Amino acid sequence: MPEKSRVNLENILKVEREERKKLVPLEHDFYGNIAGQIQDLEDEKRKINDPYNTKHAIIEDEQKTVKNAIESIIYKRTTKIINEARYNAEISLHETSKQKEKHNFDSMTREERIFYNRLLEVMTEWRSEVINRIFKREKPACNPPAVIPEENKLPEISHLEKKDTGEEHSDKKDISKEYIVVRLLKDIPTFVGVDGRNYTLTKEDVAVLSTVNAKALINRKAAIQIMVKR
Repeated sequence: MPEKSRVNLENILKVEREERKKLVPLEHDFYGNIAGQIQDLEDEKRKINDPYNTKHAIIEDEQKTVKNAIESIIYKRTTKIINEARYNAEISLHETSKQKEKHNFDSMTREERIFYNRLLEVMTEWRSEVINRIFKREKPACNPPAVIPEENKLPEISHLEKKDTGEEHSDKKDISKEYIVVRLLKDIPTFVGVDGRNYTLTKEDVAVLSTVNAKALINRKAAIQIMVKR
């Protein structure tokens, strides 16, 4: 069977690390393609009866490399998307000549665009609500609860098996307990998080950190928690 062309995740991750704000342009179905790539590796490994076979070990190493790379890519891109949404939520509440940042939108995958739009809506709504309360502004007439349009609902990644999707949903239920969104109040030297990743954070960065690391920074007055409305 001919070897399928595989996405070079290491190159994508390298550029994501070099660019502080800019996203690497990805295809809209990038995550689905990666899911298919992971499934292909698993299918290839199942065909090898001997677990001590050299090819079996090579495939396992490649699986680990893909897993580590895609997790790091998602973390880097999520941080940039959060920062862009935060900036745009800030300027949307003021009469300003500044235009909303859109240079990253065309580089986002389908799932990332939905995440960005939801995040921007939540941040803008929350800031507006707080400012109105502080300045005792009258609240606008109550509107019916917003309904998320069908196109803004996260699609199922077709390459994932149903049983995997179910497990993924059960994990997401507790994600708010495991991770916290924070804004940095000062520069932080590179450190290794409890998840094994290296973090280099600077003042005003917005980052998603494990609860343990986030609370440590908060207790040191190096960061403050950002409450994301659900």
